[in-house]
Amino acid sequence: MQELRGKLVVEKLKEECLKRCESHHGKVPTLAIIRVGAKEADISYQRGVRKRFLDFGLEVKDYELPEDASDEEFQKAFDFINDDPEINGILIMRPLPPKINEKEILRKLRPEKDLDCITKENIAGVMLGEPSAFAPCTAQAVIEMLKGYEIPIAGKRVVILGRSMVVGKPLSMLFLKENATVTVCHSKSENLKEITKEADILVVAIGKAKFVGSSYIREGAIVVDVGINMDEEGKLCGDCDYNTMTEKASMLSPVPGGLGSVTTAVLAKHLIRAAELQWGE
Repeated sequence: MQELRGKLVVEKLKEECLKRCESHHGKVPTLAIIRVGAKEADISYQRGVRKRFLDFGLEVKDYELPEDASDEEFQKAFDFINDDPEINGILIMRPLPPKINEKEILRKLRPEKDLDCITKENIAGVMLGEPSAFAPCTAQAVIEMLKGYEIPIAGKRVVILGRSMVVGKPLSMLFLKENATVTVCHSKSENLKEITKEADILVVAIGKAKFVGSSYIREGAIVVDVGINMDEEGKLCGDCDYNTMTEKASMLSPVPGGLGSVTTAVLAKHLIRAAELQWGE
């Protein structure tokens, strides 16, 4: 069995991004990260994004508000960033505190700066197959992973386990765009194992640690594990039971070391495309 490790794909995306940045005549795509409070998980993720983006030749500006920031203060800061022509993309550390009107933020966020498909305009664009729309980074990362390993998609039977707006639903549209035959399963699907065993490519995104084992796949299937969970021993794991999946899968993305790093690289790729669209290039 071959592991689908993110490092190989990230290196390919980095090379692509650096080449595109070189053609911008000194202009550098810039991301704004907006964070309220000092949650360690948010800070850690923010640090990882900054490191990756700088490595890709991009710029990051951090906007940090105190935990007790009012809705009015947040809205004012957001409006400034949203309207700043020097900012090409915006990443909001969510969820925001309850006192901040998140629906109003999503309503105001400029679609051209929405890199992770949280505005209605980008969601609709993904469903309509519009090339200017930004798909959720995790969903796009699945496609980038398969392409990075030169795995054929067109004509293949793809089964997606999970129907969220972050992965399942938009990913089904991305696979259809690649001419795959797609089935989306969920908690109410009957005869689940019979369906997943038909897949040439199985994408698991259900949020349950080690839930999917070898009994869910046919011999030689390709499996992409989107899940990020903690097991009973407090160790990071995916939605797949990795040890049993290796018995049948021909290719499998591990957790950690699989899709996570690709997702951040896709965010960088989206920022470059956002800047190019805003600059008219």
